[in-house]
Amino acid sequence: MMPTARPETREDARFRILAEVSRQITSILNIDELLVQVVGLIQRTFNFYHVGIGLVEGDEIVYRVGAGALCDDRGFRFVPGRLKIGSEGLTGWVAKTGQPALIPDVSLDPRYVWMESSDTRSELTVPIIIREQIVGVLDVQSDRLNSFSEVDVELMQALANQAGVAIQNARLYERARHVAVMEERQRLARELHDSVTQSLYGVSLYAQAAEGQFAQGDMEKVARYLQDIKNTALDSLADMRLLIHELRPPLLEKEGLVRTLQSRLYAVENRAGIKTELSTNLAARLPLSMEEDLFRIATEALNNALKHARPGRIRLGLMLDQGALSMEVVDDGIGFAPESAAGGLGLVTMKERALAHGWQFAVQSAPGEGTRVWVRAEMEP
Repeated sequence: MMPTARPETREDARFRILAEVSRQITSILNIDELLVQVVGLIQRTFNFYHVGIGLVEGDEIVYRVGAGALCDDRGFRFVPGRLKIGSEGLTGWVAKTGQPALIPDVSLDPRYVWMESSDTRSELTVPIIIREQIVGVLDVQSDRLNSFSEVDVELMQALANQAGVAIQNARLYERARHVAVMEERQRLARELHDSVTQSLYGVSLYAQAAEGQFAQGDMEKVARYLQDIKNTALDSLADMRLLIHELRPPLLEKEGLVRTLQSRLYAVENRAGIKTELSTNLAARLPLSMEEDLFRIATEALNNALKHARPGRIRLGLMLDQGALSMEVVDDGIGFAPESAAGGLGLVTMKERALAHGWQFAVQSAPGEGTRVWVRAEMEP
């Protein structure tokens, strides 16, 4: 008879959520999307009443994203949404001191600032620190008294540390997008290599968990943790290839759009085990500004497919016909409902790039039916 697997302990849950956060946020390079993913993941996992992240802007902590019962209200706004560092609220105190604040009853703490519509009774706030600098706070709240313990402090601080690494990576990426000098881009690429330490941290957590289960003789869980280690390592390898390639736009100026996209498909998608096809009838270079924005739209679509769609095949087409250039990126992945992702998946950015040139832009997808991103650009005579 196979031994019955024991229920998941709090320690097991701690390892699992830390590794899951690491896996989901390591490759996100948009700050807003990153923060939304972090608060949502924490709130869903622990079913907290409210989770928020505030970032330091000047001498204030500014809240822009949250998840939980409060945020489910379509009319919700952070009121107040800004708190003076050092003088307003628990978060202002945490941002000033760099120390966690564990408050069993917020009504008894003079630092507490009530948020509009809130039923908060207890609160835990920890700092987000990057290279010894406090850049924000992670704030979790409960509508019950005394909901948090010292174990929660340790766990939330570990999650805040992971968020800090991801925020740093996203900021480095944003800097890289505005840098024109090759030497600076190469330096940032080396810095982005450091992001692999985040995934290695997740691997080490799984290894610790596997070690603990091995000592208890639970080989079923040991096998599961070893599989998680393998998956995390493979995901981090794919993410690093993507990041490195994203920081090489000088190839576009030198070799042109077609060669650059071929290089991207080989360096990222093919190495991730995805079959790719690039078809084109372009015989000459396009204007550089046009090539750059077409490249950015294509790579955003490819990134989406790689991160979210789990495709087996991707087809990319560039066709010049009757004075117009059509570009499409088609994958056979899991698809999605476009109306539910109108503000996410980089769709807004892609559309804005296209409309800035007066190009037509469309996204076609449905759950289980793959995705097609299409752009049509009229060529100037």
